Amino acid sequence: MPVDVDRTQPLPVMRQLQIAAGGLTLLSVVLRYTLHPVFFSVAGFIGAGLVFAGVSGFCGMARLLVHMPWNKRSGLNG
Repeated sequence: MPVDVDRTQPLPVMRQLQIAAGGLTLLSVVLRYTLHPVFFSVAGFIGAGLVFAGVSGFCGMARLLVHMPWNKRSGLNG
């Protein structure tokens, strides 16, 4: 039996976070091999942020993603 998916709703913030963190990490590794080794520091920064979020329960990137325009529900209270 197929699952009904409401495509009008945005992806859950956790999935958006995983896509953003994974994409930025992959991009930093590619840039390291094509441009300059300093781009590895971006991957390290993302990893440190993920560890901090796991230990503390606070994730700055998730806080930012919640306020993005695609996560605002249109038609509700303005």
